[in-house]
Amino acid sequence: MPITFRMSTIDDLSKFRAWFHDDELRRRLSFPTDDWFAYVTAGDAARSWAALYAGEIIAQVQVDRESPERGCLAFAMRPDRRGRGLGKRVLSAFLSGPGLAYPVLEGQIEFDNVASLACCRRCGFTIAHEPDADGFIRASYRSKQ
Repeated sequence: MPITFRMSTIDDLSKFRAWFHDDELRRRLSFPTDDWFAYVTAGDAARSWAALYAGEIIAQVQVDRESPERGCLAFAMRPDRRGRGLGKRVLSAFLSGPGLAYPVLEGQIEFDNVASLACCRRCGFTIAHEPDADGFIRASYRSKQ
């Protein structure tokens, strides 16, 4: 079954918020507020996609456009779908789909987020060896287009 993407809608917001009952997700990402939703749906500065598998939203992907060539990626898996290899499938599908609009995608991952680092590595991201000044590991992906 393929992973598909559509732009996030106001109806998705309550679903995304429900995921934040999960301690791990709440520790890694900011809660999706009304202001956040307005930001990711207002124009080209940022975008949010719902990733669907078998008709269910299983992930949310956000890209903040840093420049015409570069986007900053944030990615959340629905907590009850983690640990099944779907993260890699979602990220790979994003990179070969909506992510093609960004020649370079970068993410900042906490050094102890082993699952996210491994997922990015398996999807072809270059992973920095050392944390940056804020304590994050930079993951960079250059589109093969």
